[in-house]
Formats: sequence, C-alpha cells, structure tokens
Amino acid sequence: MKVVNLKQSILQAWKERWSDYQWAINIKKNFPKGATWDYLNLAEALMEQAMIGPSPNPLILSYLKYSGATVF
Repeated sequence: MKVVNLKQSILQAWKERWSDYQWAINIKKNFPKGATWDYLNLAEALMEQAMIGPSPNPLILSYLKYSGATVF
C-alpha cells in the first residue's frame, strides 16, 4: 500500500515540476523515518518511473540523485 502512495507522490512531484528540495521536503513529510516502507523501495520506485518512455526522465532521475546525496 505504501509503495502505491509513494508512486503517486513521485507522479505528483513530476506533474507539478517540484524542485529537488521541494521533493525531499514533501517525501520526508509524507513518509517519515520509521515508516513501513524502506529506502530501497524509494530507489526502485524512482527508477521505475524514470525509465518509462523512450528515454530516462531527467527530473525523476534528479530526485533519485538528490535522495542518494541526502540523508532523510
């Protein structure tokens, strides 16, 4: 269930063209530490969404890069 909500959050961020910083704030707010999902699900969900279409989505890849560079 959480992964579905996570994917919805990723799509919302993409549709609204959130900055990396906005995305990190919203993901932290909606999915706090200790939640039942883990960061591997986050990376996997981001990769799935980024690879839809003929070429990787640079905005979603930037979310993945930012999440790897920061500690939630």
